[in-house]
Amino acid sequence: MAMSFRLKSFTRSVLIITLFAIFTRGIGFLFRIFLARILSSEELGLYQVAMSIFMVLLTVISSGLPLVISREYTKTKDINLAYSGLYIGITTSLIVCFLVLIFTDNILLIALLPAIVASSVYCVLRAVWWGEKKFVLLGLTELIEQIARVLIFVFFLLFAFVFGGLANLSAWSFTAACMVSATVVIIIFLHQHKKGIIPGSHSSAEVTPRSYYKYLLKTAAPITAVRIVASVSFPIISILLPMRLFAAGWAYSDAIAHFGIIVAMVFPILTIPSTVISALSTALVPEISSSNLETASSIPVKISKSIKFTIFLSMFFIPCFIIAGRWLGVLLYDNTFAGIYLARSAWVMLPLSLSQITGTILNGLGHERRAMFNYFIGSILLFIIVWFGSKFIGADSVMIGLGTSTLISSILNLIWLQKYLNKK
Repeated sequence: MAMSFRLKSFTRSVLIITLFAIFTRGIGFLFRIFLARILSSEELGLYQVAMSIFMVLLTVISSGLPLVISREYTKTKDINLAYSGLYIGITTSLIVCFLVLIFTDNILLIALLPAIVASSVYCVLRAVWWGEKKFVLLGLTELIEQIARVLIFVFFLLFAFVFGGLANLSAWSFTAACMVSATVVIIIFLHQHKKGIIPGSHSSAEVTPRSYYKYLLKTAAPITAVRIVASVSFPIISILLPMRLFAAGWAYSDAIAHFGIIVAMVFPILTIPSTVISALSTALVPEISSSNLETASSIPVKISKSIKFTIFLSMFFIPCFIIAGRWLGVLLYDNTFAGIYLARSAWVMLPLSLSQITGTILNGLGHERRAMFNYFIGSILLFIIVWFGSKFIGADSVMIGLGTSTLISSILNLIWLQKYLNKK
């Protein structure tokens, strides 16, 4: 009876997260289509290069830290975790911004720097809600950020002449949206935790924010390393692919344009299943963190069902995109190449989704280093395939490399999970 209740509660959490994610990603997806239509292929490529670099910088301060904070807050309910996370996140983000200002003069990237500081606050405070299983707040704040981005972009269009190009305008609108969403999160968080806003109020006198610095940094490091490699992959490929295609006889502008098509048009469609997979991942982490696998038999059941559902969902979309991919590319983006790449790359959804869910499960179980090791093994293949394959299969080498790398890491994760759960 208790297991049935927990499963129903878990299912309800997944549904809440999924509904918010559908609205949020739906708005984001339509906005990407809008950007792809009003920006030239070259502008879109340059913007995607800047955003890829930005995501690497953002990963340093907002990847492993929120997951660890949410996992530990589920167990301890100690507000000091939030204060410690804020100190680490804000300090790291300011250092990153300072280094970028010293070593680059890229206008697009510089315009995105304030968003890094805002995100360092945003991700830590939301991690506490994650640990508290306040999934409505998580979904609502993400939706607010996405709506703010669209509205601010449209407003900035009235003053497009000030920004010197639509690519610059896109970058500044993204930054403004991040600052708005961070402000909203701060206001809600202070209201929710107004009774426990003094550090140490939820813990013993011996426990202070400093008590968590070393643990958070050490535990978050493997998760952050994986996310950094994932984020840095596209910036590296944005340099590597055009170089290899140019060596194979492509025009450099065509190589940049095809990279923009793959990253900005094709990849977002391939991540459609991840809307639900992310909801599963988000709901699983606090469930796993707050339970003992030896006594909570519902946890292995939830893990098993989540993996099976991930496979089912991916297998549902793959034939749809193989058949209708070319038509979708023209319908959504008015771009024939987008449809061709989409149809060819549909199979990538399965290993991509499996890698996402199994990696999150390993992190939730406290096996961050194993997840990192498995991911690194797979990632090596991505660069090898792009380097050698671009000469023979062109820009398709990116998606083939991505699918192969995530397939290897997924298999390794599944093998490790089976051994671990069998022991329990």
